Amino acid sequence: MKRLATGAAILAAISAAAPAAIAGHETPLAKAAADLGFQYSYLGPEDAVSLTKNGVTIVIRPGEQLFDVNDRTEAMDGSPPRFSHSDVYISDGLLRRLGQISAHYSSLAGDRQITVTAAAPSGYGAITGAITGLTVVQAPGKQEVSVGGKAPANAPITLTLIETLSAEVPDVVLSRHVLLADVDGTFKTDLSIAPGYYRGGILTLVASSVEGVSPAKAHLVMKAPNGSVSVPNDQDPRSIR
Repeated sequence: MKRLATGAAILAAISAAAPAAIAGHETPLAKAAADLGFQYSYLGPEDAVSLTKNGVTIVIRPGEQLFDVNDRTEAMDGSPPRFSHSDVYISDGLLRRLGQISAHYSSLAGDRQITVTAAAPSGYGAITGAITGLTVVQAPGKQEVSVGGKAPANAPITLTLIETLSAEVPDVVLSRHVLLADVDGTFKTDLSIAPGYYRGGILTLVASSVEGVSPAKAHLVMKAPNGSVSVPNDQDPRSIR
């Protein structure tokens, strides 16, 4: 009986120590972002974290093994990120991959240093304010939307386009684009809705920026590209009227 009690005590001690040991191989994503020179932003509608730096945007979602690097998707090594104590914790494998991406884009920035210096503000962390006046309008005759808004001067803006197709189907992230607001804070661009050509789908545009700048959302129900135009070929033949 004494041996059984001793074994149970040892097992309990190992079980209690296991989470601490695992946690020791994880890094808070906010700290990793700061160490690697990324700007860290929380994307509320996607329940994800965005890291931006020198023309690259990385999106990481707690509990998912895949993450986005600009317009491509990668699979990470190690355990998926987990949310705990108001931060996301990542594995050593993902931390190494973030370091490689950071080094690659830092090198690219060095090759075009004059361009980057002219386009980007010197300290994103000092930018505060809000994104306001966000608009999203379907472009006539195109499978595109025209986007515009106002933000702090020279702020980096991440535009995420999400489509709701049905009550039975999860929302789909169509695209993500990064641009800079002008010196007066205005920004505008046209975004393709590919591959979300579903007529009647609800588009949600999320405009976010660095920490300290409040994000904004706008919605649009997609219609036919030329829905307001009467085309003879679209009319019912006189014989069946």
